[in-house]
Amino acid sequence: ATFPLGDTTVTWTVTDGSGNTATCAQVVTIVDDIDPTFVSCAAPVSINVTASGCSVDLADVNLDTPTVDDNCTTTTVTNDAPATFPLGDTTVTWTVTDGSGNTATCTQVITIVDDIDPTFISCAAPVSVNVTASGCSVDLADVNLGTPTVDDNCTTTTVTNDAPATFPLGDTTVTWT
Repeated sequence: ATFPLGDTTVTWTVTDGSGNTATCAQVVTIVDDIDPTFVSCAAPVSINVTASGCSVDLADVNLDTPTVDDNCTTTTVTNDAPATFPLGDTTVTWTVTDGSGNTATCTQVITIVDDIDPTFISCAAPVSVNVTASGCSVDLADVNLGTPTVDDNCTTTTVTNDAPATFPLGDTTVTWT
């Protein structure tokens, strides 16, 4: 009444009026050519780097698992996630394969974020400059501000300051960023 997946042998029997019989076999093959489906793919994930690095190991990322369905057989779900996720977006492709070799894919985006501020190891030292005989201020070009020492866990840093083009007599605070 119902043919299972694969080959089923149907035996035909013919009988004449005298009760003599003969048989022959017919093979009926049921094929699963329907792809499995993703009921839901794994949701996007965003994770912060640690102070010690600029990437996140796979063991520290909860990829979650997509939900799959198939009309006929059991399924296997795999992904191509790297061992280490770099800063930024990485697309992970999930593949579901059913027992007949049919496949489907979906993608999940893993975002690695650097939310750790850079640090000043040392700020530029205070500077004292004498005015010249020609004026009561000093141009920036004539002031050696020095350079602070900085560090960051992850990326290249850019160091800027708000030094004026001309320093007036007295104290001027230069803010380094």
